[in-house]
Amino acid sequence: MTLILVMDNDCAIGRGGGLLFRLPADMKNFRETTLGSTVIMGRKTYESFPMRPLPERENLVLSRSGKELEGARVFADIDSLMEYVGKVKGKVFVIGGGEVYRQLAPYCDEALITRLYESMGGDTFFEDIGRAPEWELAEASHVIETNCKKIRLFRYVRKNDKKDGV
Repeated sequence: MTLILVMDNDCAIGRGGGLLFRLPADMKNFRETTLGSTVIMGRKTYESFPMRPLPERENLVLSRSGKELEGARVFADIDSLMEYVGKVKGKVFVIGGGEVYRQLAPYCDEALITRLYESMGGDTFFEDIGRAPEWELAEASHVIETNCKKIRLFRYVRKNDKKDGV
């Protein structure tokens, strides 16, 4: 599985239950990268999308309530989610929010991170994978300017295949 997220200089990934910001280059990258794949998210993330489910992707939602959501498969626990994911053909992306990233990061062997080079005052944070000993940088884009903001796209891979729980 692959984490895909955007974070600012402070490792903030969200504010007020939503994205920190919407940048066209990042949104285009997200759309192109995840199209035709399976995406996993929490209920709040799912409900934050203006168009639900995300089109042309299989939408999986991890939610303690287990309440049905139109256009998505809902899993009340990680064990049942991972059992299902084990049968999925093709790429699987973890797309948020913060709690789902933390719960599923140990199962991921790749992380695609868009880094914004400023602080946006977020209230939801994620670890700086670039400093974590179990991850190594595999690729980095040049600096991209979008809407007067500077970003870079990074791809990290887990240093070994031994993942907790898998």
